[in-house]
Amino acid sequence: MNFDDKFSKDFEEQFQKHLQAVRGISPEDFEKIKQNLQIVFKLLEKFKNKPDKTPEDLEQLAAITSRLKPLLQNIEDINLILGESLNRQSIAYYENVKKLAKEGDKEAEKIYLDLKMYFEKFDPN
Repeated sequence: MNFDDKFSKDFEEQFQKHLQAVRGISPEDFEKIKQNLQIVFKLLEKFKNKPDKTPEDLEQLAAITSRLKPLLQNIEDINLILGESLNRQSIAYYENVKKLAKEGDKEAEKIYLDLKMYFEKFDPN
């Protein structure tokens, strides 16, 4: 990170901890989560189409909804963390290719020219 203030350092440290936690989730666990969510969504769809909902049904729906909100937030957080990680990696790759192109590497120059249009709006250099 380019900033030396405490807030930025703390933020970066937290980001790295979260990123490691996300990367520690196994593909098997992601698959289980996906399967469980598909089951829940099928049940909710079935419930939604039920013609005569009782007060108990509505209570159950409220309970399910309140339990799903934190899960949805966790999934959104994972998505943001992974997106930020990919963004940082992309910028690092672009900056390295740009440096190599400026040093005269012809292959890097081809890649740099391909990528330039995607990064030049955000590239201060």
